[in-house]
Amino acid sequence: MSDSNQLHQYLDAALMSVQSELSSSKKLLQEMARLLSLPLQQESEENIQKNIYHCLLEREKIGNTGIGNGVALPHSRCIDTERAIIAIITLKDAIDYDSQDGQPVDIAFGLIVPQQATQEHLNLLAAIARIMSVAENKQQLAAASSPSQVMELLTTWSK
Repeated sequence: MSDSNQLHQYLDAALMSVQSELSSSKKLLQEMARLLSLPLQQESEENIQKNIYHCLLEREKIGNTGIGNGVALPHSRCIDTERAIIAIITLKDAIDYDSQDGQPVDIAFGLIVPQQATQEHLNLLAAIARIMSVAENKQQLAAASSPSQVMELLTTWSK
């Protein structure tokens, strides 16, 4: 199974926010934490959401997760999950994310994985980066107007 095929099994339209109006990288990370916490709402969702936000923030301190060309990939290992979870945010207006290439970000893929999921983590990061490295894919995803359209595009690219 290729990495891009593997990516498809992690996608969920309920964990996507399309054409969002977020004005900063902090708000983007907060919304990403909210989305990533949705499948984990067994106990106190507020605590899980805060934990995920802090995991993402700590990872950003190690190194910015803006991968270039307007795409960010905030990710972290997280004690709160026993499986990999991916969330996607597209922005109506690009924001400064302090990416190495200086480009503002209008697409973010969030990823949390269990503490021990090293290879799975790397495979998913690589699959997302590979798909988003194609300029036409990035443009189509940024223009998508609904989670179902995002799912359809990513499904097509994953085959």
